[in-house]
Amino acid sequence: MRNRSKKKQRQYVERRKLVKRMLEERPYCEACPIFAEHDGVGSYIRNGSVDIHELKRRSQGGSITDESNCMVVCRQCHRRIGDHPQLAFHLGLAKQGWMK
Repeated sequence: MRNRSKKKQRQYVERRKLVKRMLEERPYCEACPIFAEHDGVGSYIRNGSVDIHELKRRSQGGSITDESNCMVVCRQCHRRIGDHPQLAFHLGLAKQGWMK
């Protein structure tokens, strides 16, 4: 397995700091209310945030260290975003590579 370059190593150090800070500052999933509204659910449980979801994928030019490209999510919502990409795009939980 190839080692990360020094530039990538620095980027991941910065990423870990961002993740830690975001999870501390935003303890609840930001996608739960969006999915609840879409599903027409009037009452729902807003789960605790455990993951950072990148709106624009890394492979599409998204930054892993830009907070505006990240949102805190629970594992269930993160899985739903990944399993249903078209719905995620429709709800604004994901962005195409060409989108700003």
